[in-house]
Amino acid sequence: MLVLVDTTATKKRAQSVVEKNVRSSLRFIGTRNIGFPAGNFDRKVYSLGDGELWAAFSPPDQDGSTRRYWNGFGIFEEGRAAQNITVEINIPLETNAALVAGFFAQDPANGATYLMHSGKVGGGRKGIGKSAFLAWSKSELVKVADGEGNTRSGIIIGNIDGADLTGRIWRFVQLVSGFKEAVSTGALDNDEFRAKVEETDRYRREFSGRKRGKRSAGEIDYLSYHGDIVDALFEERSARQGPGEVVASTVHIDLFVKRNGALTEIYEIKPKTDRDSLYKAIGQLMTHSAGSSAKRWVVLPTDQEIMPEFRAAFAELAIAIRLFRVDRQRSGVKVTLIAA
Repeated sequence: MLVLVDTTATKKRAQSVVEKNVRSSLRFIGTRNIGFPAGNFDRKVYSLGDGELWAAFSPPDQDGSTRRYWNGFGIFEEGRAAQNITVEINIPLETNAALVAGFFAQDPANGATYLMHSGKVGGGRKGIGKSAFLAWSKSELVKVADGEGNTRSGIIIGNIDGADLTGRIWRFVQLVSGFKEAVSTGALDNDEFRAKVEETDRYRREFSGRKRGKRSAGEIDYLSYHGDIVDALFEERSARQGPGEVVASTVHIDLFVKRNGALTEIYEIKPKTDRDSLYKAIGQLMTHSAGSSAKRWVVLPTDQEIMPEFRAAFAELAIAIRLFRVDRQRSGVKVTLIAA
């Protein structure tokens, strides 16, 4: 399990790494005005240009009640007098107050430090909240242990030392922007989405009651890429979507296809091919496709061996295998789907 970074000195070092990493990936484009609901201010802005990620940073305010590093991000619009903030991933300095969405977490197994976000977006705007965002974005929550025997949960943005950190932040900004746009246009004001939010709430309650478990370093990294893999599957399957077909996912199912309301395909992604992961994949696929004739797919990493007994079990249970490869790049990650 990841562990919350709680010392001021370690937070300062981690914040410095984030700023250096992001600045090295973008260009300094000058001091720009940044607007927000309560006003505006000038900050040094870094970006690759119009329509791309912009980033700006500020040290903790000496007079603030909860002193925090301000890390603002958005989509740069060259013609705007004031840039709009899409999301802030702020880091409280002396505490880890839950009212501040950003925090750092460390993997005790290898010392890797991750930039995290609680998933609370929108600043209180109606229809924009944590459960709604999680339901819409399908972002994965990860448990993080604090030093007092408690846990908190968050979305892994990325490894602060990773060459793809800026790309991971950019993906998160795009997710938040897309979600806010969907809310503002009324696209989520329907019973189907409200049911998804209720399902997400139930899942979060189950999640909060689960026992702590160990995750490998590779699995922790995978969790930050899970959405990219789902997106790649979604795009591939949607490209050949037929009449009456719906391609979608839920908090329990990575991807499924229905034709005229009947389940026809179901997919489960796993980061590892160890016994526990494959047992879970089989259970999830068989449970969620029970009573149907749906085609079942398990999606696994291409760089890991699949034990012969599981290949035999997959064949016996009519579970097809797809493989994926994740290539980390400075601009983000590239997911390649491969036939087994």
